[in-house]
Amino acid sequence: MSDAIEDGFKEGDEVWVQDADGNRHPGVFVGYNEAAGWFGGGPSAYVVHPEAHQAEVVSVFRITPRDE
Repeated sequence: MSDAIEDGFKEGDEVWVQDADGNRHPGVFVGYNEAAGWFGGGPSAYVVHPEAHQAEVVSVFRITPRDE
């Protein structure tokens, strides 16, 4: 994984996650998915959505910093 992506987020950072419809949902960055390359996918990360009580693996390109 590139250094630019590795330096992007740290565990506990509050982020926005964009869904397929272009809507943003609040989340908390957990970590990068180190195994993403094994399955031919692009770089991805683990994000939790505390309000929805769920977690997901998302493309790092769908994550942006959240300033509140």
